[in-house]
Amino acid sequence: MVTRSIPRQLLGTLVAAVAGWLVSLVFLESTYLVGSFEQHQLPDVELLFGSALATSWFMAWFIIPIWVVILIPLYLFIPVSSTLWRWPVCTACGGLAGFLVMSVFFRGIPGVGQLSSGAWDFFAIATVVGGVTCLTAALTKHIFKPTR
Repeated sequence: MVTRSIPRQLLGTLVAAVAGWLVSLVFLESTYLVGSFEQHQLPDVELLFGSALATSWFMAWFIIPIWVVILIPLYLFIPVSSTLWRWPVCTACGGLAGFLVMSVFFRGIPGVGQLSSGAWDFFAIATVVGGVTCLTAALTKHIFKPTR
């Protein structure tokens, strides 16, 4: 039996959370760039980097508590042999969790908390973050988790 220490498993959760966070930043910044080019304008570099910093700071307020409260316990206590660790299942669960977390956190804010308000981009980003986080965790589990 190969054992993996708890610090190594925590590193696995951190890698997964950072992967989801980085994909969301790439998604947001690429939509800004595409919008600029569609309007035949050069992107404002200061705005591009400033929005990346602001977005990463804002997202950290959501990603860090979810990482600590949800991802770390699940990662530590679900054995590798579980069906939940299969990448399609894990990715779907992560995407659904991201969508539900967005729904719970923003249910009372007008213009954000309801899908009918046109806030699809917020829900899409949360779904992508959850899905990519869990996909990364599932694909790297053999590096960071015990095999039995």
